[in-house]
Amino acid sequence: MIVRRNISLEQNHLDFLEPLVKEHSGNLSATMRDLIEFAELMAERHGSLEEARHASMADKYQSPRELLIEDGFCAMIDYPLLEWFLKRTKDILVSPEMLDDIIDPLIINRVSELTDHLNRKWKEYGWQTTIITEYDSDVAPMTAICVISGKSMHLNEFLSGMVGLFLARQKHLGITKADRRTRSIRMDLQRKESVEMAREDLLRHFGNLHRVTEEVCAKQDFWRDLIDLHTESDYNMVTIHRREFEDLLANRMPLDTTLLERCAKERGDIRRLDFLMNLKHLYETMQIVKHIDVNGSKVLVDHDYRDPVSIGAVKEMLVRLLDASGYPCKADEVGRLIVLQLEESDESEGQAEF
Repeated sequence: MIVRRNISLEQNHLDFLEPLVKEHSGNLSATMRDLIEFAELMAERHGSLEEARHASMADKYQSPRELLIEDGFCAMIDYPLLEWFLKRTKDILVSPEMLDDIIDPLIINRVSELTDHLNRKWKEYGWQTTIITEYDSDVAPMTAICVISGKSMHLNEFLSGMVGLFLARQKHLGITKADRRTRSIRMDLQRKESVEMAREDLLRHFGNLHRVTEEVCAKQDFWRDLIDLHTESDYNMVTIHRREFEDLLANRMPLDTTLLERCAKERGDIRRLDFLMNLKHLYETMQIVKHIDVNGSKVLVDHDYRDPVSIGAVKEMLVRLLDASGYPCKADEVGRLIVLQLEESDESEGQAEF
């Protein structure tokens, strides 16, 4: 049964209905029935027309953060879980590909643009983190200062590494100093000759575990088994190069070339103190000896061996290594220690105890 009613419409209502009326070939009644069916659908979906109206208004006034979440660019995460993730990725840098997605180098050309972009993005994300930069040139800075502040020290650490990587790749800026405080990190940066040199500075300050994680991920079975061996033996495993092990099997005294090759690769002509500190670090890590103290020209080696022949072999190996490196010395045994007395050199190095 068709019930006819008279309704009153303003001109603006008719203007709004005009496209719908055209769809129904000028039939106003059909247009009104279509609108009523749509209203019924919205009432079913939201419970009432009033709720549907509120939902529509909420969509209209969505914040940028809500729009990012809705569009799939961001996701909400519980803050303790975020802190856990950040702790587990400490000293690991983001990949260059991911960095380009976060900070597009084709759009961000100036340091000021980087600052504005990150402050806006971090505010949209609700991270309560800000970045302040100072520089001598906006396009090609020779020096710069970058301060990242926020409530989470772990987030400050991660973002500093990310910003440092962008500046290293795009501006060749390396980090000369990183000052960490409770709620901020200040980075002093200086232009380097190449991206590689700038990246080395970054790795030293914010990427100590970057190479480690890359190697572990590349050979997971190897490193898992090696870690098991060291932990099961309470770190009493000794690690030496295959060439030195072959010399031992053939009853020859090995000349440890690992340290020599590393020093040559790092800086060529190396100071005596730097060489001795490399020796200490490497031999303690490889578990060849227990501990080494360096005090000027005197080196005390706590080897932790009991067999006299083994102790003599360790002493001879150290003497040969130092002599081949240009640091001749005399060696004595005092109790459980090997004492190496290096010949005095012209190098002006201060006393150092480690």
